Amino acid sequence: MDSHRQHSIPFMPDGRPCPGVMTSDEVILFLRLDGHGERCLKYYRDENLLTGIRIGRRVRYPLDEVLRFINQKVKENRHNGLTGQMS
Repeated sequence: MDSHRQHSIPFMPDGRPCPGVMTSDEVILFLRLDGHGERCLKYYRDENLLTGIRIGRRVRYPLDEVLRFINQKVKENRHNGLTGQMS
């Protein structure tokens, strides 16, 4: 890991620090997946875009994995020329 890089703690929309392992509901809130959040998460998992881990009977998402997913989406948007065009 780059020791010169500044690390910041990501926060949930309600101001709480993000937990290290997130529930589906927390990921939906964090990514602001309005409406069909569960369906979106399933699609992302099915397409191997976002990895969930099963703990007990529930799927959880490591924070590092969620942040990796976001960074990958940013790269895709830049590559496709979508950055800065959102209204």
